[in-house]
Amino acid sequence: MAGSVLAVLAWAGVAHSSGSGWVQAVGALLAAVLFTGLIAPAFPARRASLTCTASPSDGEAGRVMSLTMTANGPLRVRPLFPAGPVVRAAGSARGPRPVTVSVTPAVRGVIDTVAVEVATSAPFGLLWWGRGVVVHLPRPLHVAPRTGSPEPVGTVPDEVTGDAPLRVPAGIGEPRGVRPYRAGDTRRAVHWPATSHVGSLMVRERERQTDDPIVVELVLPTDPLAAEAECERVMASLSHVLARGGPVVLGSREAEGRVVRLVRDRVDLGRRLARAVTSPGRAGTGGRDGGDAGGLTP
Repeated sequence: MAGSVLAVLAWAGVAHSSGSGWVQAVGALLAAVLFTGLIAPAFPARRASLTCTASPSDGEAGRVMSLTMTANGPLRVRPLFPAGPVVRAAGSARGPRPVTVSVTPAVRGVIDTVAVEVATSAPFGLLWWGRGVVVHLPRPLHVAPRTGSPEPVGTVPDEVTGDAPLRVPAGIGEPRGVRPYRAGDTRRAVHWPATSHVGSLMVRERERQTDDPIVVELVLPTDPLAAEAECERVMASLSHVLARGGPVVLGSREAEGRVVRLVRDRVDLGRRLARAVTSPGRAGTGGRDGGDAGGLTP
């Protein structure tokens, strides 16, 4: 802007000193073009808008996620929160212009809106005018925490004695089929007709009762960084359990209240941790040792 003003003033001085009509006419035209290029973008910038048409429902902190948006003109889009690279909604056709905006959430949480800055320099590209807008997502975006360092989950050993040191629990329930004999199977489970037909020991296999779930109570500290680190540790620890097929019951505090529910899979775990908040009344209250430390309590 300073260079444009200096150029106009310099041209006006030359035109005034020379007295030539064509110099004054060219100076007036130059001033009109510069004034239009500097001020005109303010009007389309006020009308600039973005609409999000598609967004993922799940993500992870620190990972790039793509949002499909539609701009009402040739705009420059800079995501502010979550942050992301600058992109441009270009195109020669009039009307809405599709643009893909990439954002990278830094921490976990549930995102309903995205703050962006839209700017335009139309019609001559001399000066960018912009403003901040809030774009509503078509569905909430659950940002799971990063996967931190896993913590071993303690288990209760089976103290029941059996026929062999490597005892296999006797199956109960409805019959499911037969299988080859394994060390630790009881003699009562041998299926003699199948054994005589195959020529090797076969045992009855029944529907087994599922293992007792691992019950975890998540208590987050009031410090945001400590709460984020705690969720990362829980994400890593329970993901290993879920990967092995172990059932997990997670108790946590959400905005609507306390929730205790079976975790279906890793995606469900990420959503639960994204919605987890600090329990009410923890501010100003210490832990068992006087500190404000949350934890994973199996």
